[in-house]
Amino acid sequence: MDEQIRSRLTSSDVWVRGLYMIFFAIAWGLSELLLTVTVIFQFLAVLFTGSANQPLLRFGQNLSRYHYQIARFVSFNTEEKPFPFTDWPDEEPGGERWQDAESDPATDDEAGAEDDAAAVNDPDSPEREAAQTPEVSESRRDGFPPSA
Repeated sequence: MDEQIRSRLTSSDVWVRGLYMIFFAIAWGLSELLLTVTVIFQFLAVLFTGSANQPLLRFGQNLSRYHYQIARFVSFNTEEKPFPFTDWPDEEPGGERWQDAESDPATDDEAGAEDDAAAVNDPDSPEREAAQTPEVSESRRDGFPPSA
C-alpha cells in the first residue's frame, strides 16, 4: 500500500470529520421533520387567516439556512461546523406576499386582470395600442415580426 494512502487512512482529522458528518446527517433528518411540520402549520395559518404566522416564518427561514450550512459542511465546501458548534442562524424572513392579512392575493390578481382588460378595450389607452402592435426586434426593422 502506498505511504500517502496509509497516512490518509490513519489521519485522525479525516475520521473526526467523518464523525461530525454522521452527526450532521442525523441533525439534517431531525430538522427535515421539523421543516415538514413547520410547512404544514404555515400552510394552515395562511389558509385560515390569510397571512403567514410570523414566528413560523422566521423559524422556517432560519431552519432553511441551517440546512444550507449542513449541506455546505458535509459536502466539504466549508470547515465551519453548523449549530450547535456555531450560533443558530438568525435572519429576517422573506415571504412578503403572505405577511399582509389585509390583502387577499386572489382578489388582487382578479382586480389587476380587470384593470388590464379595461385598458386594452379603451380606444385612447396606450395599452390598447401596445396590445395591437406586434413586437419588432431591434435587428428587424422592416415591420415583420421576428421569425420563429
